[in-house]
Amino acid sequence: MKRIFALLISAIMIVSLFAACGQGGGTSSSDGGNTSSSSGGGKTTVEFWGHVNEAWNASHRDIVGRFNASQSEIEVVPTFFPYDDFEAKIQTSLMAGGAGADIYEIWGGWGLDFVATDALSPVPDAVIKELIADSYEPVLGTFKKGDTYYGVPVEYNNEYGGMLVNKVEFDKLGIPYPETWDEIVNVARQTSVSNGPVFEMRGLDFTTDDTLTHTFLTTILSTGGQYWVNDKFDFSTPQATQALQMLVDLIVVDNVTNLDSATGAQGAEIDGAHFLGRGEAMMVPRGPWVISMLEEEYDKAEGVDFEFVKFPIYGPTKAFTAETGWSMCVPKNTQVAEAAWEYLDFFLDKENLMEHNVRCAQIPPLKSIAKDPEFAKQLPFVVPLLDILDAGRFIGPFNTDVLKIGLRNVFVSLCTQDGTYASVSEALTSLENELNTTLKLG
Repeated sequence: MKRIFALLISAIMIVSLFAACGQGGGTSSSDGGNTSSSSGGGKTTVEFWGHVNEAWNASHRDIVGRFNASQSEIEVVPTFFPYDDFEAKIQTSLMAGGAGADIYEIWGGWGLDFVATDALSPVPDAVIKELIADSYEPVLGTFKKGDTYYGVPVEYNNEYGGMLVNKVEFDKLGIPYPETWDEIVNVARQTSVSNGPVFEMRGLDFTTDDTLTHTFLTTILSTGGQYWVNDKFDFSTPQATQALQMLVDLIVVDNVTNLDSATGAQGAEIDGAHFLGRGEAMMVPRGPWVISMLEEEYDKAEGVDFEFVKFPIYGPTKAFTAETGWSMCVPKNTQVAEAAWEYLDFFLDKENLMEHNVRCAQIPPLKSIAKDPEFAKQLPFVVPLLDILDAGRFIGPFNTDVLKIGLRNVFVSLCTQDGTYASVSEALTSLENELNTTLKLG
């Protein structure tokens, strides 16, 4: 992509030079809260904000370092904030006019709010044209308004299609990894060990918010249904009833796991992946990003203690849901937008983005990277996901946290049979009404 800006860079540098001269060496100015500054060497400084993640931060610093070394007029300065504080800082700087950055790495779901409030700078035509041609469908979903895009993808956020398996326990039992939905349910039934509600071994732990939501919606799509109709939720279909009933039955009939991952009964940070790390789960559908967590927190090794294999699509239609994942955006009120997009163009260069995806164990947002044999060679455990990426469907233009919490509450109520709902159909009607009302849809 770097060639795209070759013809523009002279103009960019002239703009930056005049901006630097107007500010004076080593000073800073503010426009609407966003910083545009010049270092002592007269360079245009671009402030980049991300959240604290050791592997991600190291990768960003290295790419920034290479970019800065190649520049005589631009310097990118990265700063990383604790995740728990990060969204609030972005909200303050982007939507409330506080001091902020010139580039943000943000979770894609936040993009809906930022785009709606006109807080972001449009992606330059030359950049977005190439991205649209090379990107998978879900990775740009939250950043499109009309025919304009306001962010660029860092990853393909995939919470469906992959599954962690407890290699030690499978080897001990001498059974192969299941490959079909029926095989998974049968193995889960046979390997679950519980004493009432307390589980020593969860055969299939799927009730964390991400997995529950994407399994429910994917099952609807894969059996020929839809859940998003005329810009609102519609759960009145046989496919939706079948999907939720199947998931409830896994708890109340098949007894393959309990609700700890849904309710946080063993701590808010504990879910199926943690249970597998503790040797208390056989199979856990999850995105590949949790692999580094198992390695760091539980000293587990992929290929030795656990493996990452395919989690099959339930129905005959090859389709699954995916959210827009981590992305980059430039605020509308920055004074150094041209320089910011120059850096992002550098970051999106295939070599740099592939390096970042490998180091961060991310699925690439670009087909040219995901289908490159070199990527699979460097990150072999993601291979089970690569041949289904084209089947990914953008989950939808809504706050996914609201959906996940609402679905979780309905699911727990049905599984505990607390009497709130007389049937799955009634529960889905209630969920549909709640979501459409809360999100002001339709």
